[in-house]
Amino acid sequence: MQKLFYLSLILWGLASQVTTGQGGESCDTATAAQTGINTSDNSIGDQWFVYTATTNGKVTVSTCGTTTANTYVEIYDGCNEEAFISSDDFCGQQSEVSFEVISGLTYYINWRNYYTNQQFEWSLEEASIAQGEFCSFPLTSTAGYMVSNAPQNKYRWFEFTASRNGKVTVSAVGSNAADCRVAVYDDCAYTTSINNDQSWNPSKLAFDAAEGETYLISWQNGADNGEIEWTIEESNWQAGERCIDPIDIDISDENAIDHESATNKWYRFIARQDDEITVSSIGLTSEDTYLEVYTGCGEQRAFFNDDADGLQSELTLSVEAGKAYLIKWDKIFTPQPYAWSLKGSQLVTEMPDVDKNELMIYPNPTYGLVNVDLTSFDSKTVQAKVLSVSGATVMAFELNAGIVTQFDVTGLQSGVYQVVFEDLVSRKVVKLLKQ
Repeated sequence: MQKLFYLSLILWGLASQVTTGQGGESCDTATAAQTGINTSDNSIGDQWFVYTATTNGKVTVSTCGTTTANTYVEIYDGCNEEAFISSDDFCGQQSEVSFEVISGLTYYINWRNYYTNQQFEWSLEEASIAQGEFCSFPLTSTAGYMVSNAPQNKYRWFEFTASRNGKVTVSAVGSNAADCRVAVYDDCAYTTSINNDQSWNPSKLAFDAAEGETYLISWQNGADNGEIEWTIEESNWQAGERCIDPIDIDISDENAIDHESATNKWYRFIARQDDEITVSSIGLTSEDTYLEVYTGCGEQRAFFNDDADGLQSELTLSVEAGKAYLIKWDKIFTPQPYAWSLKGSQLVTEMPDVDKNELMIYPNPTYGLVNVDLTSFDSKTVQAKVLSVSGATVMAFELNAGIVTQFDVTGLQSGVYQVVFEDLVSRKVVKLLKQ
């Protein structure tokens, strides 16, 4: 009888181990996770666990050092939500992820059976947050050269306050630059991302900054040397780096281009006649290129192409005489310097009347009132638009043509703008600096 009693205890213990080794089959039936070692049995599918934070800080979920199984984990802050963070192959084929938690809030852990149907152990550890680990507690950075601690595959967050309006370039410059990945945001919500390069342009990016504004820079180091050498450079935007500053281009068999500045490259083509043009990198490079065409800044793209022939791009489109087309070669695949061509199907005729004379506006820079000479316009009225550096219209108004008149930009923030003046037959664009 006593043997039967002990045998029952053993069987009960084994059953208990199997029970604690299983997560729920769905988020709604998730099993409670504990700090320390937990067990997931992926032989029966995805395994869901639920965890309620006992303190403000961070939680690390990991299979590093606990199994040889190929694991994949996702973290959620509610059922029927999208995962806010995930991990695959963090240490070999195992997973590890750290995320910020708030005491009393509940989080869901899903070990997927994408790659394994084994039973394995995993750990859950609570800890305090060190500066730089998360967006909410960034390290301070300044323009210039820096060396920052960055453990392999861990994110390091920095805040940077721009000292001027213009272009800011963030670059990894050390021996492990190719293993680094960077993104820039203007807040911790991530919904207002200025640039999130993911894996396309990992080690260098450029963004438009406003004086006095603070930006969040997130680095991830894929190498095992534990640090990132990097720079922040403030400078002026160059021609071709933005939609509002395109490089004028004509029919040409070969045009050189590179994305060393970590920017897209913009060109403007004004059609000399109704025609069919072809924009192409085919036969001129082996690089992976990506092509888009727009009819104006701030407009939806009109055409795009990728991999028309191998990794190269090509577009053929009909154009109208006197109309401008913006050609954008995207930096998305970080190609080395390459060449591209712009060809028409007809013989080139003389350029139609497209007035390129600069318009006189003054004072420029200005604090508010601006004088503009509209005597060169033949219509009774001129439509005017003020465009931000992103191409968005921030002001629109109508002015009398044939005279020197005024408009007021007092309400605009300090910065560089483009002002577009046009009537039925003419269009002129001028840069304006608001102080």
